Amino acid sequence: MADQLRIRGQEVQVRLTRNGVLERTLTAVKSLTFTAKFSLLSEGFLGETTNRRDEIYQGCGVQLEFEPESSDAWSLIDFVRTRASRRGDQAQFRINVAFVANFPNGQRPRITVFDLKFGDIPISMTGREAYVGQTLTAEADDFKYSAQ
Repeated sequence: MADQLRIRGQEVQVRLTRNGVLERTLTAVKSLTFTAKFSLLSEGFLGETTNRRDEIYQGCGVQLEFEPESSDAWSLIDFVRTRASRRGDQAQFRINVAFVANFPNGQRPRITVFDLKFGDIPISMTGREAYVGQTLTAEADDFKYSAQ
């Protein structure tokens, strides 16, 4: 099917929401990796010629590398620090990410990851002529898929 167009990164939008409100649509995204996490179990039994297999869903993860275009990117670090320090009403501190793919045939599937929990949040400044970069690595209990 050589005549079918494949999706490229330019057809993907990344939206970050905080407490249910659109924080921003990230536009200077260099890479995004979404991972549905599974553990594979395998066990062999006497009298059987192959192992039995099963999987366990372990949540999901997101890694996002981008170039900050406003102070919102850095205020996110303060937001995560405040939540991680257990200050304020924890129910108010939810960060979600959604990414939408705009396929050439008109399909617009969306994956939304709710209530992300973050690891380290580095900001890289690698040289005088290089743009400042930021990487977010987060995990969540689950995601929602919707085919629009």
